Amino acid sequence: MVVNGPRQSGKTALLGMLRDQVGGTFSSFDDPTQLELARRDPTGFVTGLERPHFIDEVQRGGEGVLLAVKRDVDQSRRPGQFVLAGSTRFLSEPRLSDSLAGRVRIVDLWPLSQGEITGTSDGFVDSCFDAPESLATLLDGLQPLTKPEIFDQVVTGGFPEAVLAPSAGARRSFLESYLRTVTRRDIRELAQIRLAADLPRMTQMLLGRTASELNLASLSSDLRMTEDTVRRYIALLETVYLVHLLPAWSRNVSNRQRRRPKFHAVDTGLAAVAQRVTADRLARPDSVTAGGMLETFVVNEVVKQLSWHDEPIEAYHWREDQGREVDLVLERADGAVVAIEVKAGIDIRSDDVRGLNVLRDRLGDDFVVGVVVHCGARVVPLGDRMIGVPVSALWHTMGGS
Repeated sequence: MVVNGPRQSGKTALLGMLRDQVGGTFSSFDDPTQLELARRDPTGFVTGLERPHFIDEVQRGGEGVLLAVKRDVDQSRRPGQFVLAGSTRFLSEPRLSDSLAGRVRIVDLWPLSQGEITGTSDGFVDSCFDAPESLATLLDGLQPLTKPEIFDQVVTGGFPEAVLAPSAGARRSFLESYLRTVTRRDIRELAQIRLAADLPRMTQMLLGRTASELNLASLSSDLRMTEDTVRRYIALLETVYLVHLLPAWSRNVSNRQRRRPKFHAVDTGLAAVAQRVTADRLARPDSVTAGGMLETFVVNEVVKQLSWHDEPIEAYHWREDQGREVDLVLERADGAVVAIEVKAGIDIRSDDVRGLNVLRDRLGDDFVVGVVVHCGARVVPLGDRMIGVPVSALWHTMGGS
């Protein structure tokens, strides 16, 4: 098994808990001594330890360690011998993914969800697909968050150290240090090229524009880089879990490939630090970045729920040439669709459901429900299979795992 995820998202703690339950040995390639041993003699390192063998930050060991794991697994044919954790999507590189093809299950470990932080149910996706009528009463007896409280959660994000920070200053210090480490060490090690001058600037720009369509021409012009360079840098930022791409949705596969994806910060706390914004500033009516930040926050909470969902559900965004769009489209393997629009305002207007109405009318019975997630306090019926819900509905719905 490979557990992928950002740095500081809890992979080391998870591996330690598993080791305590099932036994075995634990190694971390953040330890220079263990890293040197593994690089010098990867086969000896892999074969010489009690199973199961947990290896943290395995991407730092390079191809030699993965090939040694492959040979060992091929010889014994016993499952459950290795749990590898990495802070990069290192198996996205073809030469590495090929070495473990058919031999590995990959689990993405995101920063904490709001349900994990608050101790409530993360059942929003389940409710939308399986019991959309329950959305009308999901907040009965609960006090919805105020707009400043919502954006306080947005700027905190989900990294455990940020959530547990004793002050806003301590949280900001951790997140700033996190960005420096990833852009100036992890990416340089991964790419083995000099990127220190360009990457922090590009990272700040991308995180500052979170929830935007990926327009390579515009970015290359603003950054004064070639499109090929921008494309390569974005791929690196994806690999180290700073951004993730949300593909365009269409029932026509070729149309999906032609349309631009949206990019989102993996954590809104990092995006807030990159933009140098506070919760109070985002909560103001004249904030120009609140909409994108809240959209990314909602998208990330939903994607976290999808990562542990029993059924395969894919996440997309939708946009037409005429400008009609929907922030998040969830499609189940059987063709059922849930569409979600995110609004940073308290009141819902007719324009807020325009894109949702188009999708409902086109999809017919495949359209399960359209949801407007907003900063208000009320659940608002919006017509046939349409409803507006407060942001806190994301982690107060029934049916969470």
